[in-house]
Amino acid sequence: MKVSLIATIHNYMSLNSWYCLLLFTTTPVLISSSALISTATPVTIAQVNTEVKINRPPLNLGSQGERVTELQAALKLLGFYSGAVDGTYKQDTVIAVSQFQQAAGLNPSGNVDNITWQRLFPSPSNIIASAPNPVSNYTTVPTKPTRVIKPPTRRTIPKNQPNISSQATPLNQQVPSIQYTPEGWPILRLGMSGTEVIKLQKQLQNLGFLTGTIDGDFGVSTEAAVKAAQTRYGLKPDGVVGGGTWKVFLKRTSQ
Repeated sequence: MKVSLIATIHNYMSLNSWYCLLLFTTTPVLISSSALISTATPVTIAQVNTEVKINRPPLNLGSQGERVTELQAALKLLGFYSGAVDGTYKQDTVIAVSQFQQAAGLNPSGNVDNITWQRLFPSPSNIIASAPNPVSNYTTVPTKPTRVIKPPTRRTIPKNQPNISSQATPLNQQVPSIQYTPEGWPILRLGMSGTEVIKLQKQLQNLGFLTGTIDGDFGVSTEAAVKAAQTRYGLKPDGVVGGGTWKVFLKRTSQ
């Protein structure tokens, strides 16, 4: 009986040894096979439809800081601003903003609001991401066409075409409510309107400082254009068009 018990134990241990050996040899194969199956499965990334909203503070004359620098850099890139990118919202920045707003179909206030920020930095196209598998998995997402805003360009007048802005107003055609210089040039400022303002607006348009519709209204955009021209030509940028300003405008037009 003792011999039979020893034989049974010996057989049991032999079977367990073979089982352990089989387990140790097959386990790495099973692990590597499992890893191959896991890595072979492509990872699918859901489609993303993102519209980025520009979150920027309103800016106006006198503002300073990083956002003003960002604004000036964007306007300079678009061709509306030629001054220093110094982070200070001065008169030349007001003029550039006003011209951009006119070109973008906005109110040319010269102040940067949320709508102006959105036009400066339009939302990017929708992004589609998926696994590098069949093309049939892709989905076409319609996007709105991006409006291209062109910078203001200077108009040239042919020499054989008379320029109405280069003619002083005769005495019998002067408007009673407007003050004139002895040479017949109207003295114009913010708030005025009429044919004399149209004459000024055409002159500013010819010089490349005014874009948009000529409406005969001396508003904010016209004042900004006057100040820009006065600054460019070394005059006092007060926004008032008197005899000295008229003479410089005409001299620049003839050149």
